[in-house]
Amino acid sequence: MPDPGFQLFPASAEKLWRKHPWHREIADFQLPEKELLSLPSACITASRHLGPEQAQGGVYSARGEYVSSSRHLRRNKDLTAGNPETIVSPGDIPRLSGRYLYLGWFFNHYGHFVLESLSRAWALDEAGPVDGYLMHLHAPDARPADYLLAFFDLLAVPREKLIFVGQDVQVSELLLPSQQGVLSRDISGEMLALYRQLGNRAAKRKGDRHGDRLYISRRFLPSDQRGASNEKVLEDRFRAQGYQVIHPQFLDVTTQLALFANARDFAGLEGSGLHNILFAREPRRVWMLGAEDQLADAITQVHLGRLCRCTTELHLQRVPEFSGLHPRITPFLVNPQGNDSACLSGIEPTAYDRFLWLSDLAAQLNKKGCDPVNTEDGQLTGEEAELLHRLRLPSAAGVPSNGVENSNELFVFWRAEREYAQGNIAAAIGHMAQCLPEYETHAAFLYRYAQMLLADERNEQALEIAASAAQLDPENPDLALFHAGLESVESRLARLRGLVEVFSRFIPARIQLAEALAESGRFDEAADILDAVICNSPKHRSLLPRLTWYLYRSAQYEAAEKAAHEALSHAPDNPFSFVHLCRIHLARKEPAAALEWIDQAMARAPEKKDLQQLRQKIIRSLDG
Repeated sequence: MPDPGFQLFPASAEKLWRKHPWHREIADFQLPEKELLSLPSACITASRHLGPEQAQGGVYSARGEYVSSSRHLRRNKDLTAGNPETIVSPGDIPRLSGRYLYLGWFFNHYGHFVLESLSRAWALDEAGPVDGYLMHLHAPDARPADYLLAFFDLLAVPREKLIFVGQDVQVSELLLPSQQGVLSRDISGEMLALYRQLGNRAAKRKGDRHGDRLYISRRFLPSDQRGASNEKVLEDRFRAQGYQVIHPQFLDVTTQLALFANARDFAGLEGSGLHNILFAREPRRVWMLGAEDQLADAITQVHLGRLCRCTTELHLQRVPEFSGLHPRITPFLVNPQGNDSACLSGIEPTAYDRFLWLSDLAAQLNKKGCDPVNTEDGQLTGEEAELLHRLRLPSAAGVPSNGVENSNELFVFWRAEREYAQGNIAAAIGHMAQCLPEYETHAAFLYRYAQMLLADERNEQALEIAASAAQLDPENPDLALFHAGLESVESRLARLRGLVEVFSRFIPARIQLAEALAESGRFDEAADILDAVICNSPKHRSLLPRLTWYLYRSAQYEAAEKAAHEALSHAPDNPFSFVHLCRIHLARKEPAAALEWIDQAMARAPEKKDLQQLRQKIIRSLDG
């Protein structure tokens, strides 16, 4: 029976769509029964990350028997299948006195967090007052992603009461809600109500309303997450129809959810970004572009659309397939291929779009060590196949010419990048300059051209080209950051502050803002910004020596000393941290302690003459 809430384009893809096994699996799937168990003297075993699709950690009764409703279902699998059926609890494990609510598994990925980590939160109101909340953590580094904790703020779950189970623990009373959301299978009515409650609360906190049409872009996601190399053409098409283009990964959770709550029409490439219709008060329509070789997210999206009672318009295009390269990470080009819809008709990728796509594809193939690609299916032109072959070579030097590149614009860009990689920057610029008249309105081309100009120290010309690119692509945070780096300190500060305000989670902008503030002598402000970056993103601990310097220059010696020791715990042989400690003790008029630290710095960097000079200065102060 036709589904009035779903439209598929082109019609020729219907057979492929219908034969996918997930349709039947979703139709036959039954959620676990909704229940809230009370378990006296329950034991919760520690979280163990065993891989992307495996984990251990579960809830056991006072007798050591596995409570099956604590298992975590994902698609048609049990993520926690490795949990033993029984355990013998040692008598000396920590014990939590009081009443606690189990909230399942915390995943450090936005899409998985939304569809999986919230799947037991429906019980927050039904559980009543509790002393704390327990969660297992699925993360290789055993650290929860800080930005995702904002969901618990919206749910009125105090962060200090959220406990991640890093070791076995026994609880006087544990409340165990059943899982009411299973990834790519189903969610309950209670879960849908929870999502909309989150959206409403976020919208109330933000206070400001935006338009009701959103295009959710994947353009700046990491290269190992599938995307279209020319997605900007879709952004421009939808922006012309009144859509606001957003890049969710650069926004804090509350801002995201407020936008989603107010939106009615959503558009974008297939992927978890469109799953955010769950937070919308009154979703009306989803427009989605997907690929025929990767239907999983599209099927999930269509199912969510039915649950939310909105229509889904899915456009599928055929993309090249490569042995050894999973479709989930294979970049593609937006190409209408006869699709005459208003958003796709007339799109013609430029030669530079095709070059960027083939470059991304070559990088993925090289990273995976794939065998030579099969281009016999006609999905690549002869020129594209030849260029892909050349891009995959470790070095393009010495490749014999077969005449193809002499007559094809694609190879102009290849020659430019080859010259640039070999250090012949002026020659690379020459190749790009010959294409400038044709690409003066192509932001990505101008951005790359400006980068080459800067590398050749043609700063004024680079600034002019970067400014033109930024006008064409004002929502590109990488381009805005590059543009800011070419300006004077005060102009850079203003641009960086604006960038941080718009893209609150774009960490490189915060780091550069701290640098610009330090350059203008505002070390205390720089230290505050960098400290927040490190606290919220532990992977940026390599910035601790720089934070130490900012704190030292702002005379916050106690905080600087603490940061220096933390930096040494992260990188024990970094001589800068020893020098910083030396200078901190000198500022405190403690030359004996300073001498000990400078000696340790010199032992790690004996070739640095400035350290020898500093040591002599310390010795003179001791003698004097």
